Amino acid sequence: MDNNTKQNINDYDFDIMELVKAGWERINGVKTQFVAGFAIYIAVAIAVQMVLGLVFPQGTPEAPNFLNQQIVGILSYPVLMPIMAGVMMMAIQHSRGEPIDFKSVFSYFHLTGKLALAGVLIYVFTMIGLVLLILPAIYVSVAYAFTVPLIVDKNMEVWEAMEHSRKTVTKHWFKVAGLMGLLSIAMFISAIPLGVGLVWTVPLMFVTLYGLAYPIMFEGAEA
Repeated sequence: MDNNTKQNINDYDFDIMELVKAGWERINGVKTQFVAGFAIYIAVAIAVQMVLGLVFPQGTPEAPNFLNQQIVGILSYPVLMPIMAGVMMMAIQHSRGEPIDFKSVFSYFHLTGKLALAGVLIYVFTMIGLVLLILPAIYVSVAYAFTVPLIVDKNMEVWEAMEHSRKTVTKHWFKVAGLMGLLSIAMFISAIPLGVGLVWTVPLMFVTLYGLAYPIMFEGAEA
């Protein structure tokens, strides 16, 4: 990445509501692909956690085994991180006018090592943030939100991607956090009536964050 590109990225800006409106318009015709891709992620996550739960019992709702829950979560990264990367990349490819297929969520297992390591490092830093105070954990979770697509799309190494995500997000951390928070609230509310609304909010989340915000922040695209 040359200096001019870096400068353009550093100068990015966007309006949260305008970005969400643009995302809403762009999900037309691709909702099925994103819902299917995300459903695959959820189904695999449940299956992996059930299998790992046989080795590391999760306990009961009344007496959960928190240590085993964390172990299962970390051990699931080699399977789940590549699939999540696939869903994110669908949004990026869609933003570039490329055709997308939900089956492409299985296309990134050749990067399992990098993606799993990124997941573990982000998890560790988030946990450290929680131990210190809640605010550092929130900062970390937002700052590293674009690590995965930077590894896949820009072929960056793990630490390079993490730091590039953090430094770029930090330029307008509150805007990025506000965008992620708004989309998360929309997903939560849409899941209440039997999850029907997720047909719209799941694609909206990925298309807005990774199909619109990502190009603006890391490729110098216009808002």
